[in-house]
Amino acid sequence: MKKKIIVVGLGNFGGNLAIKLTEDGHEVFGVDRNPSKVDYIQNKINHAIGLDASDDSCINHLPIDDCDLVVIAIGENIGASVTTTALIKKHYSGRLIVRSLSLLHKTILEAMQIREIIEPEAEYAVELANRIMVKGAIKSMELHGEYEIVEVNIPKKIIGLTLADIDIKKKYKAHIITIIKQIEKKNYLGSLYFDKEVHGILHSDYQFTADDLLLVFGLKVNIDKFIEDCS
Repeated sequence: MKKKIIVVGLGNFGGNLAIKLTEDGHEVFGVDRNPSKVDYIQNKINHAIGLDASDDSCINHLPIDDCDLVVIAIGENIGASVTTTALIKKHYSGRLIVRSLSLLHKTILEAMQIREIIEPEAEYAVELANRIMVKGAIKSMELHGEYEIVEVNIPKKIIGLTLADIDIKKKYKAHIITIIKQIEKKNYLGSLYFDKEVHGILHSDYQFTADDLLLVFGLKVNIDKFIEDCS
């Protein structure tokens, strides 16, 4: 469903978020007080607006009243982030996501009763640590508790086998949710690159191939043992 989203702060995180949301079909209003950041992104998103969202008089220039979500992605100035958050809350009662820059910043946001606080650097650090821990991991998403979902390169010993053959559920108490195919494509310059396509639900007779990436759910220790045993 298409949404109208305001992203305040167009640095590396906010800018990439705004572009991705636009590519996903949402109507995005990117806001930053830095003219160079606005200029850079103006052809990549629906609306690029140059204004200081920490100035109360500027808030009225944003489509606050009929937007579905506001993301405050300011990444350099805690004071500007806190002030902007306070002003947005004053004018807007909908869904609000705010980027935290430090433990103190997070504490302030919690005191302001912000329910959705994100810490992209900390979250990426956790993902990277998990990728380092699990051999062959490409991406990792840690879930609540001790479980996680890991995207891994296919271990050599299971190439040519079926899902029923490896019986990962019984042997390792883990599940292969699906596989991701690496599809060779050409870009507009004619250069080859690999894109990814999700296969869908796996059936017991699915036969694994060398270009498969596995999406595995389970405990880190069990996923790691599965990869180690089958490599």
